[in-house]
Amino acid sequence: MRCFAASAFLSITFCLTACQAQHDPAEKATVQKAQELDPLHANDTAKFLAGMPGRAESSYKALESDPIWQEHAKNMEALWDKFEAGRQPAMQKFAQSELVQGGERAVWYPFSGADALTMLTFFPNRKTYVMAALEPPGLVPEPDQFTPETIGTLLPGIAGTLQSLLQKSFFVTKEMDRQLRGQVTDGVTEPILILLARSGYKINGFEYIQINEEGKLEHRVPGPKRSAFGLNRGIRFDIETAQGGQKASLYYISLNLDDAHMKNNPAFRRYITSLGQTDTLLKATSYMLHSENFNLIRSLILDASGAILQDDSGIPWKYFAAGPWQVQLYGDYVQPYGKSFQFRTQKDLREAYETQRASVKPLGFRIGYGAGKVPSNLQVARRRS
Repeated sequence: MRCFAASAFLSITFCLTACQAQHDPAEKATVQKAQELDPLHANDTAKFLAGMPGRAESSYKALESDPIWQEHAKNMEALWDKFEAGRQPAMQKFAQSELVQGGERAVWYPFSGADALTMLTFFPNRKTYVMAALEPPGLVPEPDQFTPETIGTLLPGIAGTLQSLLQKSFFVTKEMDRQLRGQVTDGVTEPILILLARSGYKINGFEYIQINEEGKLEHRVPGPKRSAFGLNRGIRFDIETAQGGQKASLYYISLNLDDAHMKNNPAFRRYITSLGQTDTLLKATSYMLHSENFNLIRSLILDASGAILQDDSGIPWKYFAAGPWQVQLYGDYVQPYGKSFQFRTQKDLREAYETQRASVKPLGFRIGYGAGKVPSNLQVARRRS
């Protein structure tokens, strides 16, 4: 993996793309604007979108006195306060007692959408985070997108993209379809920026990336169509914890994870394999890994993972019962919530909860589908050595 400092990225961007850009006015403008950005531009943007006061040098500083931004900041604070006072402490306690803290393993989160929050809460202080989902990566906004005339339209919509995650613990697929594909934002970047800022991370730089045929990350020049999809296109954020100064890279890769697409995407498998054994997170996946149309990504997860943290929408129980896995159960499981997913009921998982009742551990927070309406469940599967 290549991890450029922000300043190095800006200069390398120009050198690698000057010839291509001179033939494409839209890309040329993108390259030129990128060179003008402050290395902390992404961090300034994250704080502005998150409703948090920025540094004096921020390009957004003047807008902080606008009543519209101040109302946005108040709303974002209230939304975040509910999460901090509700689920966050119990999730952090679970992470400290039940999951490995720190360490060298990369954290991989397939079907993540824009949910950097759950990943970082459960697995803090890692050096590499990889998110992968269908939604386009989008772009880091530029300062001139936000003016006194536009923020009244833009900010409420951006804040709205996070309501389901902070209140229900997951992004609703239909809402993402309406919000993250050019209608409200042009991808997952803006919600991720907000979650990083609110979680106390400093963003030192970013790079638009893609996976090449060898399965390695390389620089990408974004095209003029902001919400465009593209195989294995993504973005990298260079982040740093405010408390301990732990530096890390967070990658988001956009791709379709079904078999029809995965069979023609060996580059992604090569990239995931290059990470070594991962700690893998699966949550609110729409039970896609229960389908025969997702055999390849299921096999890749089982092959690549040293440990898997998931709810019942992740990998079906039968694959753990027959494999080299030791599994700890948490919470309770009866059946999927709602009529849409009840046909994915796992009788063997229900039986496991009943027969292992003495060793099932309580879950002190709600998570996944039906959170707050039915008991939540998690499983931690660890590969036997």
